Amino acid sequence: MEAPALWRRHLDDTFEFLNQIRKSSSQQEICQHLISYAERFGARNVLAGPIPPPRALRREQISHVLLDAWPQQWSERYFSKGYLHRDPTIQLVKRGTTPFRWSEIDQVSRVCSFGRQIMAEASEFNLRDGFTIPFATLNGQPVGFSVAGEKLEPGPHDRLAFQFVAACAFGCAALLADGKQASKPVRLSPRQQDVLRWVAEGLTVEQVADRLNVSRNTADTHLRLMRQRLGVTSNVLAVTTAFRLGLIS
Repeated sequence: MEAPALWRRHLDDTFEFLNQIRKSSSQQEICQHLISYAERFGARNVLAGPIPPPRALRREQISHVLLDAWPQQWSERYFSKGYLHRDPTIQLVKRGTTPFRWSEIDQVSRVCSFGRQIMAEASEFNLRDGFTIPFATLNGQPVGFSVAGEKLEPGPHDRLAFQFVAACAFGCAALLADGKQASKPVRLSPRQQDVLRWVAEGLTVEQVADRLNVSRNTADTHLRLMRQRLGVTSNVLAVTTAFRLGLIS
């Protein structure tokens, strides 16, 4: 049994960390805090959001992402190819299972060949091992919260603690998203709105460049300026924020 002083220090550290998340001014800042916490057991990436309905279009799927520190090229492929509802991790989240390591999926569910292909492709982007926490909103909507990296080694304490951290972080991210809706409107040009719609449809940067008849670097510049204007650091969050602000539909 841990000494009372050590137990108290762990508790104080936990409250301090949660206070940092609570004081975060952006969803990306929350992601940075989460990664700094999860690095202790090997995680380098985080992705979280409510699970959209099965027939949701790509843009609606992307609009559900609240926390995004995932490899961008993998996100582009994942949403453009419609992997969401065939992903074994998402299927388990919708079933409301207990938190699980990706290496444990075979123990609790039968994975089809296509599901294995999705997991194999994720490993190309250093998402070889992951830990997913399923939970639900007050109205019963399933939520998936995943951290991943090359190799994760979470102990029993890490798994329990991170469930608590994840729920708090998700709640703070949701409040920030709602706050953005009430903030001063962001203005985007018609061209910028078009680019966001194409990204929301799952087009890659190269495909957006083709639509614009410009170089990839120019398309990247368009996207970078839009991310700055929207106050986000990824294309997925740019689309998510634009939907919530009513900038695209």
